[in-house]
Amino acid sequence: MATYEPPVDTSSSESRLLLMGRFFPFDSEGISFADTTLIIKEQNNSSHIGEDGGTGLNVWDGAMLLARYIERVPNIVKNKRIIELGSGCGVVGIAAAICGCKEVVMTDLSYALPLMRENVDINRAALNGKDVLVKECDWFQPPAVAELLGQGGNKADVLLVADCVWLASLIAPLLQTLKQYADESTEVFITYQQRGKEAHDLFMEGIENLFDVIDVDTLKEANLVKPDVFHLLHCKRKVSLTLP
Repeated sequence: MATYEPPVDTSSSESRLLLMGRFFPFDSEGISFADTTLIIKEQNNSSHIGEDGGTGLNVWDGAMLLARYIERVPNIVKNKRIIELGSGCGVVGIAAAICGCKEVVMTDLSYALPLMRENVDINRAALNGKDVLVKECDWFQPPAVAELLGQGGNKADVLLVADCVWLASLIAPLLQTLKQYADESTEVFITYQQRGKEAHDLFMEGIENLFDVIDVDTLKEANLVKPDVFHLLHCKRKVSLTLP
């Protein structure tokens, strides 16, 4: 198993992304995934790009965790209409398509969309004709669900979010977008790596106010090993907060 060194927890460094070596194996030339080969290209991270510091141009462990969980528990996406927030390079959304979702809309800031589209095209043969859409979504001004979904859809069955919790300033808009897109029947799956204490505490307080939250035991449910600083949350909107 790969060696793992946990990051130093420091609430005074929220503006910096705390990095570690990869835990989940990844190779941009291709990885074995669900009886096919998944190819995801990356680009050099440019800190001046986007509100998120250009992190959408790289594959992070939280995305690999969610992709591998979908691979082992495909029923969470099978025949479902999905919106992914903060899709980055597209690994999770493409994984959902390979595992049988009805439709997936991958979203991010505009700078990330060209690479995301390139990765969809690279993996086209493995998608089995599934609808995979790439659209812009800024959490500060999120479009309506109907603007994102194709074929006249106005509701997502599943929302996916992978490793988007690290800047405290982005947590409130992320939570507001989740609140806008989810109703009491929407399944929400969120993975993230716990880094600074401030962002972690702020996110957990906010998500637990809006949703009933289960911190999934991935080893028990999917025989999937992960470090303790990685979380996979299964969330359902609290009925009292459902939009009319």
